[in-house]
Amino acid sequence: MEEKLDLTLLSKAIASFRRALDEYEKDQTNEFVRDASIQRFEYCYDLSTKLLKRHLRLISEDPGKISQMPFQEVIRDAYTKRLLRNSWDQWWRYRDDRNATSHAYDENRALEVVNRCAGFYKEALFLLERLQDVYEAQV
Repeated sequence: MEEKLDLTLLSKAIASFRRALDEYEKDQTNEFVRDASIQRFEYCYDLSTKLLKRHLRLISEDPGKISQMPFQEVIRDAYTKRLLRNSWDQWWRYRDDRNATSHAYDENRALEVVNRCAGFYKEALFLLERLQDVYEAQV
């Protein structure tokens, strides 16, 4: 593996996500903080999936195969490579939450999603740590 992923954006996004979650834990009636937490979840989700796919293409003997894989298979492959804490059984929920919050606003749905954000935070942090281990070993 010659190319190295830049993990700076993911690291900053996860730190920002953590700060929003911490603020939301202090006051769960603050809708602005709730909405900021959800928006940071969306950003971390998007960035995590993009970097995950990029990494899998970098380590694959057939990068085109990764590009053609359905998302569900990408997640399963990453899970078997121990890049993720959870496999598709949990990631389908993250994907559903991401799609629901980005396309329409529903207060009840927002409350459901924000209550699951801490789980995704742990997932994103786990992915970041695994990728850091891989790329730091190259140095």
